Amino acid sequence: MVNRRTARIVLNLDVELRFGDRVIRAVSQDVTPFGMFVRMEEPLPLGTSIELTIAPQGVRLSVPALVVHQLVEAEAQTLGRRPGNGILFRGDQASPFVRELERLIEANPQVSHPDDELRIVVADSSTRLLERLSTALDNAGFSVATATNGMEALGAALSRTPDVVLAERDMPVLDGLHLLQELGRHAQLASVPVMIMMETPNDLQRLEAFQLGAVEVLPKPFTALEVILRARRVALAGRREAERVVLRGSIDHVGLPSLLQMLEQDRETGVLRLSQDDLVAWLNLIDGRVVRARSSDLRGDSRTTLMRILNWTSGYFELTAGTPEGEVELAESITHLLLEHARVRDELRA
Repeated sequence: MVNRRTARIVLNLDVELRFGDRVIRAVSQDVTPFGMFVRMEEPLPLGTSIELTIAPQGVRLSVPALVVHQLVEAEAQTLGRRPGNGILFRGDQASPFVRELERLIEANPQVSHPDDELRIVVADSSTRLLERLSTALDNAGFSVATATNGMEALGAALSRTPDVVLAERDMPVLDGLHLLQELGRHAQLASVPVMIMMETPNDLQRLEAFQLGAVEVLPKPFTALEVILRARRVALAGRREAERVVLRGSIDHVGLPSLLQMLEQDRETGVLRLSQDDLVAWLNLIDGRVVRARSSDLRGDSRTTLMRILNWTSGYFELTAGTPEGEVELAESITHLLLEHARVRDELRA
């Protein structure tokens, strides 16, 4: 059975767009329970707040909405489409308006997005690139949600967890790297693989993206086929992955002692990966206790390594759920180890 909450169909509905003193009548094209594409000869500017009305059975139903995409004539001709606007509904998802759209989607034989379809969120400030990638990915079997900034992308991911996110590094409101961090703060999104696009990235920019949790960095320009192949491989690998990233972020924002105390309180079991500059460390946790610590410089036992890592005040972290491998080398609670670290630090300062 088709999931009506996530389906997209091609449906020609007469729609009315009202903003200020103006009323525009147009026809819809792609329709979902969350938004629609409306064909318009003169598309409205991005960010325009409107009231959108339909009357499929003679009863007028309205919803507040926002213009989130603009496809002008020249771009539309290049893509083989009609000009118009992408509209995002802003009303209650249980409203009569949305319920009527769900009924139409359920009854329409054109539904094209089954539950097992790969889902992707594509975020870029270029609406032309969004349209090109959206069309190519849709034709390749993806269910595509597009966003013109990181905040819209986060909202799309929270509405329905994607299999992969493709985001431009430089975007307004919330850029791609900050989007990576925000995704990592949500348990249901921390494991979603993220691919970052950027113009001619240098080594430092690549390293920063990977430290924050990106699985790939795509230099621009690229072909649509390249994106399709990479996105499918990453999405399928993410579905097969047994381990699950449950938390990801920046040590600068959380503080390592606070992070460890939170993991102790939540009795987490898994592997906490930490990175700072060119160093990487791994802390094995069982039931909220650090039982083993290793770092890429290979100096010292678990206790010595942990005491050195606790001096880190910057860097990045990623917690992967699952039973860690390796011997248990530490038995004390995290609280006890933090107190020991504080005592040693105070003695060195004295």
